[in-house]
Amino acid sequence: MEAGSFLNPTDPVPEKAISDQDRPHRVVGTGIFELPFGAGRRFGSSWKGPVGAVAGGWQVSAVFQAQSGAPLAFGNVLFVGDVHDIALPRGQQTASRWFNTGAGFERDSTRQLVNNIRTFPSRLTGPRGPGVNLWNLSALKNFRVTEQVRFQLRTEWLNAFNRTHFANPNMAPANTLFGTINGNNGRPRQIYFGRKLLW
Repeated sequence: MEAGSFLNPTDPVPEKAISDQDRPHRVVGTGIFELPFGAGRRFGSSWKGPVGAVAGGWQVSAVFQAQSGAPLAFGNVLFVGDVHDIALPRGQQTASRWFNTGAGFERDSTRQLVNNIRTFPSRLTGPRGPGVNLWNLSALKNFRVTEQVRFQLRTEWLNAFNRTHFANPNMAPANTLFGTINGNNGRPRQIYFGRKLLW
């Protein structure tokens, strides 16, 4: 919670509302696994020559992130209804209807107020934007050139499964796109290849 700004310029105290930084759930997991092939490993410890050089020395890693979306910020809207009806269950949310736009919002642009004392809060705890579900994967292969020199090939896949990370929905009730998502946060899959000499 925060109280860092005034809902109206004439208010005696700042508005107490959920912070725009609030994320009730965040999970991050990471793991590194050395494949059990090649010299000194469980499988193929007797492999020699090119086969042993290619099959051994592999390492794969993954980083997973999952996070709740940010609280949605409503402007100076006209609302007659129950604020608990705005948020939709996760299974009912779609890009074309992210929250319940029929919960009591005034949609007619001719009825919007020019001057008023605002009572509708800037943010609610229920309605939230899309969260994060992200997998980053990488694999690398080490080649021993000499006793002290190693050569490494690696590839990194950011957003490996190419999931679309949606932007927040349109929050203007008089707009025909109110409650719909028509953008993303620009996280397409990116694949990198690299090489490194270690000595």
